[in-house]
Amino acid sequence: MTVALNFGTDQVNELGERIRRRLEPGKGERPGRPSDPSWTVQRKLSMNDETLRTLELIAKSVSTDSRRVSPMQVAAILIEDATQGLRSDVNQRG
Repeated sequence: MTVALNFGTDQVNELGERIRRRLEPGKGERPGRPSDPSWTVQRKLSMNDETLRTLELIAKSVSTDSRRVSPMQVAAILIEDATQGLRSDVNQRG
């Protein structure tokens, strides 16, 4: 099964805004890359080269000088969006 998320320029810009709003600087002496504090689980995510290249392009296009967005941060948001939509469908099925 394929879950398609259709994105145009406006949607990519909106995605970038959402990601940048959610990312907060790390805490501590060496805070590192900003992240979403609600992300409490870290897993490896396998994908093909084309998918990674697409995530890299999206990350580059939504990054700013003041906030760099990583491909995996983009992936996390897209996975959350897709699973929320699927959760609604599954819940409706009962």
